[in-house]
Amino acid sequence: MSQEDLVYQRIGEFIVSFQWLENQLREIGWFILDPTRSDWPPRDLRNLTNHDLVNRVHQLFIEALPQCKLTPELEDELTHLFASSVVVLHELRRDRNRILHSAFIELKAAGEVQGLLRSDPKALVDEETGDVLFNQELLTPGSFSKEIERIGRVAVFLNRAYLQLIHRYPNGGG
Repeated sequence: MSQEDLVYQRIGEFIVSFQWLENQLREIGWFILDPTRSDWPPRDLRNLTNHDLVNRVHQLFIEALPQCKLTPELEDELTHLFASSVVVLHELRRDRNRILHSAFIELKAAGEVQGLLRSDPKALVDEETGDVLFNQELLTPGSFSKEIERIGRVAVFLNRAYLQLIHRYPNGGG
């Protein structure tokens, strides 16, 4: 597989993984709103922006935790971890937007692709110098490793939070 094919594959992996996180947030929210699944399929949370979805599910989770009858230490830990995850989820949303709204430019020489450049079409202005700045990077298959790693950490936590709800939330079945 060529370098540019690997880069495109990593972009796809990032996007699919991000969508999984978004779905897991909805699953958590839907479970809190209707733990017995009496109104199926759920209609709430479907039309929220990612920003609003993250914030709404965070609010629902914090309101639901006291009903789970956890130890104070575990409740504090989950409260803190969810708040930390919200920060990362908002960073990942910005990363997704940066990636999806960029142009991908193949750099060719001798008729072959030698590199792939990501270029954000939004120009920024340096506040001190007034210079126009561009957000660009030469991509490699490892370019999205940090983002994928952060997705993995948040995914593990969201699974843990969801399992706590399933087993501890009233009428959750646990």
